[in-house]
Amino acid sequence: MPNVDEDKTIIMTEYLLQNQHETFQMVWAKRFFVLSLVLLGIVFSLQGVGIIEFPVTSTESQKKKVKPVRVGGLLCQEPVWDFGLVDSVKNSRLSHEFILVNESKETVTIQKIHSTCGCMVAEDFDKELAPGKSTKIKVNVQLPPTPQLFHKNLAVQTNNGIVPLDVVGSIEVNNNLYSIPAKVNFGIVRSGETKERMALIFRYDSSSILNVRIKNNCKNIKCNINKIDDKTIGVKFSLTSVSLLSGTFEEHVMIEEPYDSLQPPLIIPIFAFVEEGELKN
Repeated sequence: MPNVDEDKTIIMTEYLLQNQHETFQMVWAKRFFVLSLVLLGIVFSLQGVGIIEFPVTSTESQKKKVKPVRVGGLLCQEPVWDFGLVDSVKNSRLSHEFILVNESKETVTIQKIHSTCGCMVAEDFDKELAPGKSTKIKVNVQLPPTPQLFHKNLAVQTNNGIVPLDVVGSIEVNNNLYSIPAKVNFGIVRSGETKERMALIFRYDSSSILNVRIKNNCKNIKCNINKIDDKTIGVKFSLTSVSLLSGTFEEHVMIEEPYDSLQPPLIIPIFAFVEEGELKN
């Protein structure tokens, strides 16, 4: 979770106050949003002086509590693997091999391996384990750019039961871009109507942003960039409903830094619901 400090709260407030031509509902929604940011700023300030504490990395106590798992004749000595603190910019993909041993006197069949996340895939394992035999299960994990704790689960389904396996870790704070809000929702848009929304772009580590460019493949979406200060970029989104089909509208824009090809682009989803009927004056 990014640190929301006083400066960002003030910037967000000023930026929103510059756009007072929006609807009554939008104004109140923004007031609620700014209030939320202020409350978050207070919480993180308390955290900074030690009054409130949040876990920031996976702990050694997790490892100490882990015990071998035995299910249906299969043994896994280390069913939980802790990757520790990870730099997802340099290492966006992690791998680990779990080892299962058949301690029983009968053949155990691995029927399927279920994952709680599409970002984690298990491969390269033997499906039939004779008594005394073992197999390695290679697990590949694709990490998001967002600093956070992660805990992902695998369920190894066999003919004698399900063996639970877990990977945990923590993604450290990096210089990737993020936006407030993370998604742009235009709400209900009627035929012929144009609506506007705003977003602010920051870095997780609060470092400077030199420049950004926007990749947008939808002609109904217009984007205007406004550099507020060295650490903040404002983006105004406009959506025109002309020629759009009625129903749910989903698109996205990509924001990238032209001078840093290694920096992953920031993808901002855009949503709206297009209603039939002309806009009434």
